[in-house]
Amino acid sequence: MKIKLPNLKIFKKKDQENPQPGIKEVSIGKTNKNKKKKTLLFCFLGVLVVLAVLAWFFALSPVLALKNNLEKGQVLATEAKQGLAEKNLSFLKEKISQGEDLLFDSRQEVKRMAWLKIIPIANKYFANLDYSLLAAEKLVDVGRLTIDAVAPYADILGFKQEDNSAEKEEEKTQDRIQFLMETGPELAKNIDDIAQDVKEAKELLAEVDTKYLPEDFRGQPIRSYFISLKEILEENLTFISGLKPALENLPYFLGQDGTRTYLVIFQNDSELRPSGGFLTAYAILEVENGQVTPVLSQDIYDLDARFGRRIEAPRPIAEHLPNVYYWNLRDMNLSPDFTISMNTFYQHYQTIPGAREVEGILAVDTKFLSSLLEVLGPIGVAGWGDFSAEPDDRCGGCPQVVYQLESIITRPLGTLVSDRKAVIGPLMHSILLNMTGSPAKKIPDLFQAIIGGIRQKNVLFYALEEDKQAAIEGLDMSGRIKDFPQGDYFLLNDTNFAGAKSNLFIEQEIEQKFIVDKEGKITKEIKIKYANPAPASDCNLESGGLCLNGLYRNWFRIYVPQGSRLIEMKGSETEPLVYEELGKTVFEGFYGDKYPLYPDGGTNTISLKYQLPFKYDSSNKFLFLIQKQPGTKNHPYRVCWNDDCQEFNLEGDKVLDF
Repeated sequence: MKIKLPNLKIFKKKDQENPQPGIKEVSIGKTNKNKKKKTLLFCFLGVLVVLAVLAWFFALSPVLALKNNLEKGQVLATEAKQGLAEKNLSFLKEKISQGEDLLFDSRQEVKRMAWLKIIPIANKYFANLDYSLLAAEKLVDVGRLTIDAVAPYADILGFKQEDNSAEKEEEKTQDRIQFLMETGPELAKNIDDIAQDVKEAKELLAEVDTKYLPEDFRGQPIRSYFISLKEILEENLTFISGLKPALENLPYFLGQDGTRTYLVIFQNDSELRPSGGFLTAYAILEVENGQVTPVLSQDIYDLDARFGRRIEAPRPIAEHLPNVYYWNLRDMNLSPDFTISMNTFYQHYQTIPGAREVEGILAVDTKFLSSLLEVLGPIGVAGWGDFSAEPDDRCGGCPQVVYQLESIITRPLGTLVSDRKAVIGPLMHSILLNMTGSPAKKIPDLFQAIIGGIRQKNVLFYALEEDKQAAIEGLDMSGRIKDFPQGDYFLLNDTNFAGAKSNLFIEQEIEQKFIVDKEGKITKEIKIKYANPAPASDCNLESGGLCLNGLYRNWFRIYVPQGSRLIEMKGSETEPLVYEELGKTVFEGFYGDKYPLYPDGGTNTISLKYQLPFKYDSSNKFLFLIQKQPGTKNHPYRVCWNDDCQEFNLEGDKVLDF
């Protein structure tokens, strides 16, 4: 029997297979590839979405928010500046509160950008932002603390008062002096916190690298603002810190617990001398409970006549004033350090028979007297006439008080009484009486005149007691030559030796240039231009004219860091002298015998080149202190470090950084 097996074709070619109806063939490999592509696409899109969200949350959103806050901050700063100009204390307090809120919001946005710390270059900008915010927070704290501290003294500072304004309007300056004397020590307790915040803000701003700051934002300067802000904080920190000991000792100086006696000296800045001016006249004043009483007023020549000692004239006087054989009291302010000059003066003053013992010496010049009269208006002085700050054509528009004083003091003796220079006592007494009797509305301007006089070194003080002197030095009112080990230093000290009252008319321009070589050695080039554009005066003794503007003879000294090496000096008609004094190196010269500075447009120029004793360290900021000589005008300066030049009028001691 035959068995018929089915025809089974297990291995058939694909084209021979009979597909089942309704069923399509699918490639498994292709399907997997498509799925992978879609998955990758979805993953990529997801990552993009996540990155977009992260970018928005951690970059774009905070940047936009900070930009918006910066715009709000500019508006707020403008409003606060306006409020300050209007002396509106409550408005300023409101703006301080708004500033705190704005800074808090900005801080939250900055936290979201902390990842920038690890990104090269970007971390520089982030650091600037972070330091700026921290400094701003400190400065807002300063504003809040200051407003709280000065609120009781709002009228003295000229701010609008919320309560009892009518009552305070009737008060006189003397009433507010009493109030300040009684409350000054309490106010001093608040100074520490304010000074600490200012110090920390200054240190934080010092960390801001201005290279990574924009020049401006929406038309407002940014980089220059930061530079000027750092300078302002530097200049004011010393003053703020010095307020505490000054306020603590205010009751002592005003005689709350007993009478204080002061020697008042008039330094005639029209005849410039090392500590501020020729010692022309003096007076004795007593102060008790803030009340001033004049004791006497005399010519400095009268004091010298009673001095009676014959001290050999020191070298500068012997060389440049050959007709002066002895060292008189009137010439004892040869040191540019006012404290040292007054210490020398007072040691010899005490040897005069009948000389009054005093607790301190107050020195004033014509600029300070003029600034007070600008506020007080014209005043009369019995026996001496009227004095004011109005421009006087007889001296080219100088204040009338200056011309009047020079007319009384300077005219040949034959035309006036012998005690002609005793005018300073009655004048100071009249000014003080007018000040203490002034209405409340004049108090702020008087306060500003005094602060300006201290800052510009037109009023100086020397206290005999060590702790009181420390308080005066803290207020930067002592005319000290400062130590500055952290950088460069410069002081130009001019001395008018028998050059009439020409400093009233002389103008100066000072240019300084730093040159740094590859090794870091620093060479400085200095140019000092003196010009006298005013017409000459009648200096004929026989005619009795008022000799204000004549041939100018100048003994000049330039104080620089100790160890500096002079390369060359031009403009001195004597051989330059180099020596050490007051912790500085001094370059000394003179002109005036052969080549005096003439009136009617005459000019003289001093130029010098010297090398500093240290090298430039590019890893640190280069600091430079310029000190102002007391009694001088606010002369223009131009200081250049490569192409970075700073121009300013020197109104007081100033620190620059490059």
